[in-house]
Amino acid sequence: MNSVQQLIKEICEELGITFSLVSKNWIILLQKENKVRSIVGYKFDLNNHAAGQICDDKFALYEVLKHENIPVAEHQIVFKNYQKENVFSYAEKYKFDMVVKNNTGTCGNGMYHTTTKEELLEKIEELLTKYESVSLSPYYKIKNEYRTIILDGNIELFYGKKLPKVIGDGQQTIYELLYNFNPYYFKEMQNSSLNRILKENEVYEYNWQFNLSKGAMPFLEVEKNIQQQVENLARKAAEKVNIRFASIDVIELESGELLVLEINSGVMLKSFMEIVPTGREIAKDIYKKAIEEMFDR
Repeated sequence: MNSVQQLIKEICEELGITFSLVSKNWIILLQKENKVRSIVGYKFDLNNHAAGQICDDKFALYEVLKHENIPVAEHQIVFKNYQKENVFSYAEKYKFDMVVKNNTGTCGNGMYHTTTKEELLEKIEELLTKYESVSLSPYYKIKNEYRTIILDGNIELFYGKKLPKVIGDGQQTIYELLYNFNPYYFKEMQNSSLNRILKENEVYEYNWQFNLSKGAMPFLEVEKNIQQQVENLARKAAEKVNIRFASIDVIELESGELLVLEINSGVMLKSFMEIVPTGREIAKDIYKKAIEEMFDR
């Protein structure tokens, strides 16, 4: 069992719910009296299938939110039989400064930043050998990214994410600075490229992605006005796609504009609960509410 499954088992023991793992530990079956509910991966038995499908498809989510006049990060879809001319015509508008990603991917996997026509084509071709479709998105200049966990319109958790970016002091290696930034992620990572000592005030960006699974760090203290705006946008987006339990990522551009980046129908708190000192207690409270809702509806 992974740490989240162990946590859910603990919750079930407290609530008098029978906990069973099936399908190679991929599905959790929960039973109380004559009711059976399920958790598949990180997807809880709360959302309807259509809402989950929309959220799990980056282009579909963009189209739905755009139709509903919700500010959303732009996406275009590319299938295996795509026309290069159409892709280039779209990317030229952004001078080929693009993000190419698996259209249904999670955790920042299968995602690349490209800056030339050749790079763009290479990454599209690479991803289409593995996936049915990819999404193209402009490379936004992001000031901050925020995550909102929402359950039936209620905000259960809100936090920002810091990029794994460090500034040199002329004494410490890149690895030492990154380890101080995020010991959870970098504790077991060591390679020769990280042994260089950064010059004073030299900036090193380990990753441009805001995923906790890629080295970013969560922070809980967010300016109240921004938090309120982001939470309101997240609520509206959740309402428009009819999703009950989800994590919603909103980006704040350097211009100050707020855009929904993605909605995850699976609520993954594994990295959060292992990085943040009180993360396990926070995750337990959220998952417990979700499980109670599964049996109360």
